[in-house]
Amino acid sequence: LVLIMVLLFTLVLLLAFYVINFVLSIKDMGKNKISAFECGFVSVGKIQNSFSIHFFIMMLMFVIFDLEIVMFLGILVSDLSSYVSFLLLIFFILGGFYMEWWYGKLVWVI
Repeated sequence: LVLIMVLLFTLVLLLAFYVINFVLSIKDMGKNKISAFECGFVSVGKIQNSFSIHFFIMMLMFVIFDLEIVMFLGILVSDLSSYVSFLLLIFFILGGFYMEWWYGKLVWVI
């Protein structure tokens, strides 16, 4: 009986909070409020807004280096025979970093 009373009290409290939140909420139906949020870009207006390819390259490098960190963790917890693969992975990471630096893709100014 106590369990049923607690359950009913919880449901009544949940419903009351939901109704209070709905009544007190601001209902602004402007064009920006009901449109989809797309990563900080205004989705209302011209579609031909320019997108910086530099931002895309930085994001791509972050994803690649993030995956390499995950591969580091997998190699570091394994046995001693994975030392050669660890050195190859370091070699490829440093080689990729050198190529990005050589081609001038590590410039942070847009």
